[in-house]
Amino acid sequence: MKDLYCILVFVLFSLYSCKKHNEVVTFPTDKLYILEYNYAEPKANEEPWTFYVLGFCVLDKDFNIRYAGPFLEKEESVNYYYYNSKHIEPDSLRNKISNTLLKYQTDTTFLYKGKPGSRIYDGNRYRFIMQKNNQKDIIIKFEPNYLPEDLKFIFTYLYENRDKSERCEQESVDNGLFNWFENQTQNDRPTIKITFPAVAK
Repeated sequence: MKDLYCILVFVLFSLYSCKKHNEVVTFPTDKLYILEYNYAEPKANEEPWTFYVLGFCVLDKDFNIRYAGPFLEKEESVNYYYYNSKHIEPDSLRNKISNTLLKYQTDTTFLYKGKPGSRIYDGNRYRFIMQKNNQKDIIIKFEPNYLPEDLKFIFTYLYENRDKSERCEQESVDNGLFNWFENQTQNDRPTIKITFPAVAK
């Protein structure tokens, strides 16, 4: 009877281990964008600040990632190059990414908290955008130096290391995607008024 009990325990343990081994890692969103952008100062009075994108990456629910950059200003000839996409393996890495994103399911920020105006230049702006069908996008505005370690790992692995990938041929940017990025960042547009010197006639 004792032998039968041991065999039963062994079989159940084996089945459990097999199930865990074959378990599919689920990505908690449809797409994750990491967007790097900024605004160019207006060239004359009353002109708006010009939005431009320095690069982005997108990770889909099948754990395929693709990179793009750099953009020029929208008013110019907007072109960019894609880097070759890659498929993220192994499951342990997928789990790490998924579990981290599950911790951040509401809009939040990780930005410099010092006195406004105390820095001469604060660098480019960044966002994680978690896109889910029929749901509001989740936005995380950040500066890389102020990210918690788990999100900093995702940023470094998915975006900062993009230059190690091989570039593809240059392609024209999808204006719909560009406009979507611009709409996503409207609340970041600078409101500082710049007074330009009067031009002598």
